[in-house]
Order: sequence, then C-alpha cells, then structure tokens
Amino acid sequence: MRARLLIASLVAALTIVTMAPAARADDGGDAFVDDDGDPTAVADDTVDDPGNPGGSDDDCTYRVAIEDDFEFGVYDVDGSRIHSETGRWLERVCDGSAQEPFPEGGAVDPQNLALSARASVPIADPPMTTSPSADDRLYTQVTTWLWIDGDWWQPYSATATAGRVSSTVTATPTSATWDMGDGEVVSCQGPGVPWRRGSPDSATYCKHTYRHSSAGQENGSYTLAVTVTFEISWTSNTGSGGSLESIERSASRAVEVGEIQGLETE
Repeated sequence: MRARLLIASLVAALTIVTMAPAARADDGGDAFVDDDGDPTAVADDTVDDPGNPGGSDDDCTYRVAIEDDFEFGVYDVDGSRIHSETGRWLERVCDGSAQEPFPEGGAVDPQNLALSARASVPIADPPMTTSPSADDRLYTQVTTWLWIDGDWWQPYSATATAGRVSSTVTATPTSATWDMGDGEVVSCQGPGVPWRRGSPDSATYCKHTYRHSSAGQENGSYTLAVTVTFEISWTSNTGSGGSLESIERSASRAVEVGEIQGLETE
C-alpha cells in the first residue's frame, strides 16, 4: 500500500477521520483541505481484527473509515481510483491515533481485472471457407473467394470479478489477414463475402488468384492460413473503462492448387 492516498467524498453526509499527515480529503467544493482543517466526518464502527496489517499491538483496534468506496472515492497518488474487495476501508487505531486506511480484503484494480478477462475470452479458431472449395482443389488463374463464417464473426465477452468489483471485456473482430502460402498476403477489413452461384468476382473484396500450382511444394500443397484481429474494449461496475491491446485468433490448413491447361485446337 503506498504511503499516500487521496480521498474524495462523493456523499455530503459522509465525513473524514483524522488520517496520516499526507492524506487529503475533498470538502465537497472541489478543493482538498489539510487534516488540521474542520473535520467533516467521524468513523466509529469497530470491526474484528483483519490481520494486523500495521503490526501486532494489543492496545490497537480496527474500525470502518469508509463504508462504501463506490460512493466515497479513494484515489492513489497517481490519480487513479482504487477499490477494496468489499467496498470498505478500515483503519487501525492505537492509543487514540488512527493510521492510514487500508482496503478490506485487498485493493482491486478494475483494469487488471479487465486484463484477466481479456486472457479468458472464449473464441474458437476461425472457420476458413473458400470457393472453389479447399476441400477439393484450387486452381491457378481462377479467382478464389475467401471468407469467415458469419456465425463465428461476432463480438465475444468475458468477465472477471474480485469481491464486488467486476470488469467485462468485449472482443470485436475487425480484420482478417490471409496468408495464401504462395508468398502473397490478402488483408480484408471484414469477414469476406460468401460465394453465391452466379455472383461476379467483383462482388467480393476478399479474394486471391493463384499464379502457380503447388505441385513443386512439399507434399504438393500450400499452407493457407488466416489471422483474425479483435479490438478489445472494457467496462467495469466501478464506472471505469477503455480499450486494451487487441488479440488474434488463427487457423491454417493445406491446400492443393492445380493448373488448368489450355488446349489449342485447329
């Protein structure tokens, strides 16, 4: 726990106990006042010994300094708001002197919770689809349509919780990068367009035309791969939120590319 905390009252009825010399309290008028100014509150609820975070002393007791940090804001010295697992902050009182409040159950950082949620978003590998079908054979000089199944291309969410604080992330797919295996890369801003009989090649923005067969490659095939990028946003029940580093999901498979030979006739 850092040596200094900034404590801002969001409820006029609450008041502040005398704290460590470096602490400051918001007087409700957007101004911080020193501890020796007029006190605006008294915290007198006593609690069981929470583990003697300040050391062992038989003459010391613990009491509630802040009942609800959703309503009575607690800020770190860098200006970021912090929360306890229970919402309560306690203080250790020895010989009538109160020490700096500490978070009951430990401090919780909503953004760290969001990072945990980001790591657990349940997204399967992207289902790759082509036309002509990669299950059979692709061909040189023939446009290959590329797309990701629409049921998969959707936002995904995950939530992480610590005590009464929770953060939820939403991962939204934005782009697909196709490595065609022949040295070419196709970038598509979206899932691509499913092929429909009679559709012209101009109807899709996600496509590739092979110029060389895969006959000379190892195992006679190219490795077709796709990587989908997801943008990450997050929100918290504390009111915090923002964006996080994007994540990716990938898939690959072998594809055989053959040549279509033209026949000259008289």
